[in-house]
Amino acid sequence: MAIQFNLLPWRDELRAKKEKSVKTSLGIAAIIGLALGGLYYGYEKIRLGDHNAALAQITRANQDIQPQIKEKRELDTLKIKLNNQIDAIEALQADRASAAHMLEELSDANNQDLFLTEFTLRDGNVNITGIAKNDTEISDLMKKLRASQWYQEPRLINITSAPDLGEEVKTFNITSQLLLPGREQTGG
Repeated sequence: MAIQFNLLPWRDELRAKKEKSVKTSLGIAAIIGLALGGLYYGYEKIRLGDHNAALAQITRANQDIQPQIKEKRELDTLKIKLNNQIDAIEALQADRASAAHMLEELSDANNQDLFLTEFTLRDGNVNITGIAKNDTEISDLMKKLRASQWYQEPRLINITSAPDLGEEVKTFNITSQLLLPGREQTGG
């Protein structure tokens, strides 16, 4: 009969040794993993702290600049208002003698057989009403107004006979845009 060897205790010891080695390796790996995870967490927490500090600094800088931005906006608004006032003053100074020149041009265009009964100026439009000895006088006035640098595109609105004033006497109405010299003509 052959001798039988009992290998179970030896196998159990080897199995226990391997199991202990695996558990130790797993424990060391877990500890290393936790340590690395902790280090990464700490690193990210430091980065987040730096980011929050930079964001807080930017926020403070923005808050410090807000009064300056508000002041700049107020100054820009004031600058626009002042420029508008300067433009208005310059326009008034340029137009100071306009009324006299405009009436002088109208007087030069008028002749002895034509009488003006009404002259109105509103929003740059001139309305001239008058009485003429005949149609030729009205035609001459229109030609002279067209040649003038002050009256832009004069238009004859109506001519009406006035038999109670004379046989050929006419009443008329002319409108024109007033154009100050040195300004561009408007299309129309």
